[in-house]
Amino acid sequence: MTYNFHEVNLNLEVMALLPWTHAIQPVLLLVVVAAAVAAEEGRSSQNGGWRVGGSLADAGPCTIARVHSSNLSLAAFVDRYAYTEPVLIDGVDQNEAFRKECTRRNLLMAYGHRSIKLTTATSTSLGRPPVTLQHYIEHMMEPQALQTAANESLYHFGDTDRIQWKSVFDLYNFPEYEVPEMAPMISFGLGGAGTGVPMHFHGPTFAEVIYGRKRWFFYPPTADIRTSYHSDLSMLQWYIEDYPLLPLAKRPLECTLEPNQIIYFPDRWWHSTLNIDESVFVSTFLSPRV
Repeated sequence: MTYNFHEVNLNLEVMALLPWTHAIQPVLLLVVVAAAVAAEEGRSSQNGGWRVGGSLADAGPCTIARVHSSNLSLAAFVDRYAYTEPVLIDGVDQNEAFRKECTRRNLLMAYGHRSIKLTTATSTSLGRPPVTLQHYIEHMMEPQALQTAANESLYHFGDTDRIQWKSVFDLYNFPEYEVPEMAPMISFGLGGAGTGVPMHFHGPTFAEVIYGRKRWFFYPPTADIRTSYHSDLSMLQWYIEDYPLLPLAKRPLECTLEPNQIIYFPDRWWHSTLNIDESVFVSTFLSPRV
């Protein structure tokens, strides 16, 4: 963690000109340094240099099935969850090398110059010019403002050049669980706090966060979501303004995904996400083997 002690020293020099501050300068030093620390709160080596621990959203309840990997065999996963319901699997720790590669510092050093595409909460990147990874991380991953429109809620997910990023993807170990006759393909993403994906559905998927936390919301394939979700809202707007007003009977299933966990949902389940922190994440999409 680094702090801007140049600004700290400048502030102390200014205060030293004021005669009444001489007696309390030790206290003032502590206050100013504390302010510098607070400005970088959550950006620690334990979190890979990513800002974790913000207050835009809380972790909320977990209302889907939850099981530890030591108590879930492949056969039991297929029988209980592969075709029926979402599940959060604890105790998953198989990507330490990938995790080390995905620290903020390592990504900036190795890939900061490379171009990436950004998507929005309206699920499109059409017409948006690419930016460098460095520009995105350093200037575009600030916590999202509530008034940010859905089509301006930017994050990076999926549009990663698989040749340029091959050395990173090769470090990733797929989940030990699988769905029969389905092949995996990974998508890599980075998102600032408050960004997220609106309600949509596709085939069965595993997902995990390498750093940060991501809150997931689910409805079964048969649900009519039109009265529960409005596509013109960003996920942060929906979470702050609409979600608290939903009757309990219309609230989605949900759970917050943290490192060393995997979330799985079956085919055609409605789902949306909200990044609570700066998040580095991977989704493993499953499709029929050819």
